[in-house]
Amino acid sequence: MALKEGKGEDLQLLIEAVDNSAISTIKSIVKGIFKIINDPRSSAKELKELIEVDPPLTSKLLKIANSAYYSLQRRISDIEQAIVLIGFDELKELALNQKVCEVFAKGEAVHAYSRPALWEHSLAVASMAKMIFRKEFGLKGDDVYAAGLVHDIGIIIEDQFLHRQFGDLLLQVHTEGKALIEAELDVFGFDHAEIGRALFRHWSFPPDFVDSIARHHEEMSSPSASEPLVLTLLIANHACLVHDIGYADSHPLTGDTYRRCLTALQIEPSSVNMIVEEVKSEIGEIRKRGLFSIG
Repeated sequence: MALKEGKGEDLQLLIEAVDNSAISTIKSIVKGIFKIINDPRSSAKELKELIEVDPPLTSKLLKIANSAYYSLQRRISDIEQAIVLIGFDELKELALNQKVCEVFAKGEAVHAYSRPALWEHSLAVASMAKMIFRKEFGLKGDDVYAAGLVHDIGIIIEDQFLHRQFGDLLLQVHTEGKALIEAELDVFGFDHAEIGRALFRHWSFPPDFVDSIARHHEEMSSPSASEPLVLTLLIANHACLVHDIGYADSHPLTGDTYRRCLTALQIEPSSVNMIVEEVKSEIGEIRKRGLFSIG
């Protein structure tokens, strides 16, 4: 895909390309589960109906339900049984993981970048953001988990549709020590966060979800506690970058911004450090089980 002059036109072309590609298949599942997450009247029946219209996803979830991990005495043959075995909340999470993981499944490693490494980072950010919501705010954190899984989808879009230029900017990152966002702006005139914002706005996701994707690298002078999803994703992304979990897509936040975000949400740094250790352990277990392996 060739870029034209003008950021707005180029972003629009990218979004049109995504709409006509396999990436768009995540829209219905992610949006459908997001709707279930935010509707207290939602039921297991709605989750079952959403999953069953996607045969590959159904197959993967039934494979997980029948895995040795669940120590089955009988074979699970449909999603309704899987919901009973695995649980409504966990199956929502598994469905999101499996569907979004498809987007990360192909591609070659270039320098420090690979899609599996980016997936590991995305999964870690999602898990960390969810734990912050649960431990610090007493909330389930399903929406911030979903945002964490897809916050770097703009990188995948660059890799897939602007592959040659993407290779050039990865070389800049490798040889010149640039942050990915800095190289993106040099090569494309926009960065992956802007692509994510354009895509999820086009797909009519909630404004706070879109903002969290758009601002996950933003340096803030006055973070507001009224934006918990945005700030939590910032904190989670920063922590995973600092602790080198998966692909490091950019430099971490400055110390001042990180401290301001923690202060705005009244979170102690020690609490984040404890959650980081839990996330490292969780990612290690996921890798060991091979539940979310790519390819």
